[in-house]
Amino acid sequence: MMKVSLVVLDKDGRVALKKLSNEGVLHLESRAQGAGEKLESLLEMRTRVTSALDKLDSTVKSKSVNAGGSHNRNSILALAEEIISTEEQIRELREKAGNITQQINLLEPFGDFEPSDLIFLGASQIDVCLFRDEITLKKNLRDAGAIVFQLARRSKQPVFAAVFFDGIPELAIDKAIAIPKHGLNELILMRNELFKRLENLKSKLFDFSRMQPIITQMLSGIEQDIEFESLATGMPDEGGLKWLSGFVPANRLQSLRALGSAEGWGMLIQEPNQDDKPPTLIENGPKIRIIKPVFDFLETLPGYHEYDISAYFLVYFCIFFAMLVGDAGYGMVFLLTALTLIVRSLRNGQRVSDAVKLLTLLSIITILWGTITGNWFGSKTLAGLGFFRMLTIPSIAAYPDIFPGLEVDPRQRVMWLCFLLGLSQLILANIMIFIRNFPKLRSLAQLGWMALIGGLYCLVLWLVIGVSMPRFAVYMIAGGISFVLLFEKQGDGIGFFKGILKGLSGTFATFLDAISGFSNILSYIRLFAVGLASFYIASTVNNLASPMLKNFALPIGVLIIAFGHGLNLLMAVLSVVVHGIRLNMLEFAGQLGMEWTGTKYNPFRVRISEENNSQGVSL
Repeated sequence: MMKVSLVVLDKDGRVALKKLSNEGVLHLESRAQGAGEKLESLLEMRTRVTSALDKLDSTVKSKSVNAGGSHNRNSILALAEEIISTEEQIRELREKAGNITQQINLLEPFGDFEPSDLIFLGASQIDVCLFRDEITLKKNLRDAGAIVFQLARRSKQPVFAAVFFDGIPELAIDKAIAIPKHGLNELILMRNELFKRLENLKSKLFDFSRMQPIITQMLSGIEQDIEFESLATGMPDEGGLKWLSGFVPANRLQSLRALGSAEGWGMLIQEPNQDDKPPTLIENGPKIRIIKPVFDFLETLPGYHEYDISAYFLVYFCIFFAMLVGDAGYGMVFLLTALTLIVRSLRNGQRVSDAVKLLTLLSIITILWGTITGNWFGSKTLAGLGFFRMLTIPSIAAYPDIFPGLEVDPRQRVMWLCFLLGLSQLILANIMIFIRNFPKLRSLAQLGWMALIGGLYCLVLWLVIGVSMPRFAVYMIAGGISFVLLFEKQGDGIGFFKGILKGLSGTFATFLDAISGFSNILSYIRLFAVGLASFYIASTVNNLASPMLKNFALPIGVLIIAFGHGLNLLMAVLSVVVHGIRLNMLEFAGQLGMEWTGTKYNPFRVRISEENNSQGVSL
């Protein structure tokens, strides 16, 4: 990535920006904050269109952007306003319907009557009030001279009416219900009418929801115009000149250089310095690119000066996935799912996505691991079949008792393999740092870390598996720490002995890092533990279901197997997310010192054609 600074004449500013956007290679160092009536109008336009999109149902099957007639920006804006208006009407009608429903619920226990009749009686000095029963209310009203009529009993709460001839006492005023202006039947008719109007408006909003791709594309055009106008009115200028700066990938620099030369722009090209924050552009081949969906899911991107670990992540992630799932039968389920998605994509004339390709690879590796360990849906019967038994490696078999005379403990061998994977991945991180720093003196500290991690690996094997710890492991730990203290703080402009003193001053921190290295290696035991847990769950499900797989209990047995293995499969996938990704993102990337501070490369470019943006969108 190269830093590019451009200087153009003030009068050529907009033309230069247009040509830069057409070239589409310059990632701007900072986004200008422009001003002006046109920009304010665009911002308001974006707000209204975004508001309209938020009110649409994203689950509705949408119209194709390339099918139908043509809509220009004005018609889309009018459509957005109609969507907003329709949603507001729906909200108002719902509120009215809710209020009417409350009135219906209030009057329903009393039956249908005309509230105007009560008003007529009141004018003749005969006041009628309606009440919901309370323990002493009836007696108190009678004592006040009222005639009380029991009307109905609904929901175990009697309701009654009281007739007064000498005015309504204060007690009755406080306890009487507020009678609506309309009768019960009239309220029901009003609510039904509101419901009809609501259905019509909902149907209208449903039809609008099918226009989402068109509105979204128009919104992209508005966003593009906002970006352009912000730059055009916000570029720094002085003395009749305007300038801006950004970053361009080295392999795309030549086209920008040719454009600048043809247009007569002033251009300065230089390497980014330490204070710059270049974007990160990762361009891997199709074989490595399939891991990108995982990084997209995690929303992580390495910083410009950090490492691209895509290839290493892919290799170890596949192995971790296989060991955590651990079952060839489950791998077959994943593979059938992947093949189904591939066939569907090909039938629709679509490209097979990287996520599906990754799932296919993960499925195959899982099948291979489950095959050599003899784990097929946690079934001992399947593992003992001649063909499957022949493909199983006895020393790591899930069911070692199908191999009489086996002298090794398969579980210890799998644990050893887990720790070996951890050792290889952590050592790989040190090798990568060593290569980057070589031939600087501090690169030798990585040799110390390799020796230290190797010694700690032997210590872990001794503590967990019981493998005798060789004497040289102690020397590796001591020698590794010594190398780290001597060379870790060596740097440019620092004398050798001063670097040693700085290293010795950080002895305690180095000791803590050594403990962290021990825990990092130990952390890889999770591959064995989670895989073993998944195996036992599958085996338990089989044991529960097997007595029922006959006679009338067969459906129950099949249901137990389907539910049990389905749940175990889901838990296995979750364990990959929790543990398989963690080992790569924390233990391995942590050993590399990565902080994932990258900014995505997003060049200033034309995303929507000028014809579609300013004139119309083809439907």
